[in-house]
Amino acid sequence: MKLKTLLSATAFIAATPSAFALANQAPSDTARHVLNFEDVELSALIADVSTVTGYTFVVHPEARTKRITVSSTTPLTRQQVFDVFLSSLRVHGFAAIPAGKATYRIVPEQSAVGEAGMSAYGSNAFTTEIFNLKHVNAVEAAKMLKPIIDEQGQVIANSQSNTLVVVDYASNVPRLRNMVGNIDVDPSVTATIQLANTSATEVASILTSLNASTSEDSYKTNFKAIASEAGNALILRGDPAAVERAKLVTADLDGRDRLKDTIRVVPLNNADANEVVPILQQVAYAIDKRRGLAEPNEATTIAHHDSTNSLVISAAPETLLSLERVISDLDRRRAQVLVEAIIVEMSDDTARQLGLQFLLSGTGSNSTPFATTNFSASAPNLLTLAGAISDDTPFSGDDETVNEALTTAALNSLLGLTGLTVGVGGQDGDTLFGAVLTAVEADTNSRILSKPFNMTLDNGTSSLLVGQNVPITTGQVLGDDNSNPFTTVERKDVGVSLTVTPRISNDNTIRMQIEQEVSNVAGAIAAGVTDVVFNTREISTSVIADDGEIIVLGGLIEQKEEFSNQKVPVLGDIPVAGRLFRTEGKSLGRTNLMVFIRPTVIRDRRDAAGATSRSYNYIRAEELWEGESDGTSSIDNFITEVLGSPPPK
Repeated sequence: MKLKTLLSATAFIAATPSAFALANQAPSDTARHVLNFEDVELSALIADVSTVTGYTFVVHPEARTKRITVSSTTPLTRQQVFDVFLSSLRVHGFAAIPAGKATYRIVPEQSAVGEAGMSAYGSNAFTTEIFNLKHVNAVEAAKMLKPIIDEQGQVIANSQSNTLVVVDYASNVPRLRNMVGNIDVDPSVTATIQLANTSATEVASILTSLNASTSEDSYKTNFKAIASEAGNALILRGDPAAVERAKLVTADLDGRDRLKDTIRVVPLNNADANEVVPILQQVAYAIDKRRGLAEPNEATTIAHHDSTNSLVISAAPETLLSLERVISDLDRRRAQVLVEAIIVEMSDDTARQLGLQFLLSGTGSNSTPFATTNFSASAPNLLTLAGAISDDTPFSGDDETVNEALTTAALNSLLGLTGLTVGVGGQDGDTLFGAVLTAVEADTNSRILSKPFNMTLDNGTSSLLVGQNVPITTGQVLGDDNSNPFTTVERKDVGVSLTVTPRISNDNTIRMQIEQEVSNVAGAIAAGVTDVVFNTREISTSVIADDGEIIVLGGLIEQKEEFSNQKVPVLGDIPVAGRLFRTEGKSLGRTNLMVFIRPTVIRDRRDAAGATSRSYNYIRAEELWEGESDGTSSIDNFITEVLGSPPPK
C-alpha cells in the first residue's frame, strides 16, 4: 500500500515538475521561477501565478475551461512571471482588470475594453489614451489609426473638440503616439499680397466668407485672411490649395482699374454719420494738402445721408482708402455700461416726556387765590379744560358763544393726546381745581432700500426718475376787493433720480459723472399753511470704479439728542416733591444714509443677456413668491402673448 502511494506521487511529480516548483516557491523579486506547463487548464496557471505574485484573481467562468501551454528555459522574476501570465491571457482572448488592492478580475477582452484605465500596469494590459489634435481632422485621423489598433481595441473621434480617445494594449500605444505625431502637423503656408486698387479689409472679408466651412463634420477651416491697413496689404495663411485659390481671387479683384471710381457710399452700423463727417473732413483736408491738390475738382468732399446713416465721399482712390480705414476704426460697436445705485437709509427716533399740571382757582365771589402750572411742552392745556367745565368765569357768564369756543378748544386739546394721560378736576362750590399727568414714549424705526439703475452707451448720458410732480404755489395776486384771484404754480419732481455719464478706459476702469437724488414731501410747514417742506438727499460727484466693483459714493451718519425741561423756579428743584412743579422731555434721533454704485460693462450680446436675465428673474421670483404657488408667471405669459418671443432665461 505504501509503495503504491509513493509511485502515484512520483508520477504526478514527473508530469508537472515546474508546477510543483512554483507551488513551493515564496514570492520573491529574484529570478528563481521556471514555468513549464504543457496543455493544462488555465485555472492551474492562475493558481500557480497567484502563489508566486501574491495576487488574488477572480476568474470568469469561460476562462476555467481553456487549456494553455507555457514554457520557459530561464528563471523569471515575480514581475516577469506576471507579464508572461498577462501575455498568455491575451493570446487566449482574456485580460486582467484591477479590482482592488492586489486583486484582479480575469474577463474576456470585449469586457476589458470598456473598463480600461488611464494608466497601464503592464504592456499586455488595456489602457486609455487621449490625443488632442491641433491640425488634422479627428475623424480622418481615426480612419488612419483603426487598422493598427488591436481587434478588440477602440478609437473614438470627437469632431467638436478635435480629440481622439484610443483604447488598446499598452504595448501598442507608443506606436500610436508616433503615428499621431507624424500626421498631426501644420500644413499651412503663408503669403503676403500687396494691393494696389482694392481695400485690403474688403478683400479679406470676401476671402474669409468664401473659405468658411459649411460641413458640420469639419473641425475648422484651415484658412485665414488678415488685412494690414497700414500698407493696404493682405496676409494669407492656410492649406497650400486654399492659399493658391485666394491668390487667384485677389489678383482678379485687385486687377480691375478703380482709378476712375472716386465716389463711395459707406453705410455706418454704429457711429452717427453726422458726427463722423467733421472728423473725416479734417483728415481729408490734411491728405489733400500733403498731396498738393490745388484744383477744386480734385479736392475731397464728404456728405452724409441721415435716413440711411450713410457717408457719401468723393475723393481720389488713395484718399478713399485712407478714409475707409478711419471709418472702419470709428464705426465700431460701442460698449454699454449698466450703472446700479444702491441707496440705504436707516433711522431710529425715540422720545420720552413726563409732566404734571395742576390748577386751583375760585369762581364768582370766592376769595380762593388763583394758582396753576401750565407748560407748553405738555398737553392738554389745563386752563382751557378748566374754562370749559366752569359754570361761572369772567369770560363765560351767559354768553353761549364764549362757552362754545371754550368747549371746542378743550376738545381740540384732548384730541391731540398721545401716550398716557391721567387727570382729575371739578368744581366744589366756588372752588375750581384740576390736575393732569401726561407720560409719552415714542420709538420710530425706518429702513429704506432702493436700487435705481439704468443702462447707457459708453460716453453717453442716461437719466432715470421715479417719483411725482408736485405743484408748489409761488405767488398769488388779488384784484380790487379781493376779486379775480390769480395764483402762479411751479412744479417740482420728487422721488428717486439718477443721471450718469460713464466713460470706459483702456484699462477696463469706468469713470462716471453721477448726479443722484432722493427727495420726498415732508409735509406742511405748519397747520393751516399751504407751503410744504421737502426732504432732499443729493450727491453730485465724479468717481472711477472697476468693472463690477461696488464703491461708496457718500452718505450721512448723524446722531441728535435733545433735552427739554420746564419747571417752576425754586419749587421745581426740590428733591422728589419738585416733580409736581416741572415737566421733562428727551428725544434721540439716529440717521444712517449710504449710497453705493456698481458699474458693469456690457460689451456683447452675451453680457447684455446675462444682465437682462438677472433683473428679469428677480422680478419673476418676486411675483411667484407673492402670488399663487402653481408655478405660472403673468410676466412670462404677457411677453409670450404680446411680444411673441420666449421670456429671458
